[in-house]
Amino acid sequence: MKIRVKGYLTLKKLMGDKAEISLEIENTTIKGVLELLSQRFGQDFKNSIFNPKTKEVHSHIKVLVNGRHYHNLPDRLDTRLKEGDEVALFPPVAGG
Repeated sequence: MKIRVKGYLTLKKLMGDKAEISLEIENTTIKGVLELLSQRFGQDFKNSIFNPKTKEVHSHIKVLVNGRHYHNLPDRLDTRLKEGDEVALFPPVAGG
């Protein structure tokens, strides 16, 4: 199945400066996609997404699936993805 992943700001840079990538992957979860991306894009990407001590997604990283934050999904990071889903990754944003 095909999943689209969009990275924004610093995460986009860590994803090879691509605003969107497509993944061909079978039977995976949100966490599975994040782990696959960590393998593909390296340690800097992984450390930006996951807390090295707890191995959990940093609380300041926003992970949305089809516009919904993963915290609002019944299975959170263990939510199974399906054909055509879009995963959006947002780093912390500051401004005034």
